[in-house]
Amino acid sequence: MIAIVLVKFKKSAKEVAEYGNKVLKNAPKYIKVKASYWTMGRYDAVWIIEAPNEEKLFEWFLKAGRIDIAKTETMVALTREKAMKMISSVK
Repeated sequence: MIAIVLVKFKKSAKEVAEYGNKVLKNAPKYIKVKASYWTMGRYDAVWIIEAPNEEKLFEWFLKAGRIDIAKTETMVALTREKAMKMISSVK
């Protein structure tokens, strides 16, 4: 499964970067961070993550802890190709 994680910093960019580096380096093998972007606008960063399922993703988030660093909003996503297959199979 693919998850898009929208991140809003609660601490300084330096503190968030240090913590984010630690979290990314210690991610379990079943979690793959496909991309990480810092953004301008409503959110400060976006992570694209691949996980085996929602439970494993949630488990990783719980182990990462430190909710004082950032606020996140997570969306489960499908590739366009998978969505198109689903649309074409609906009758």
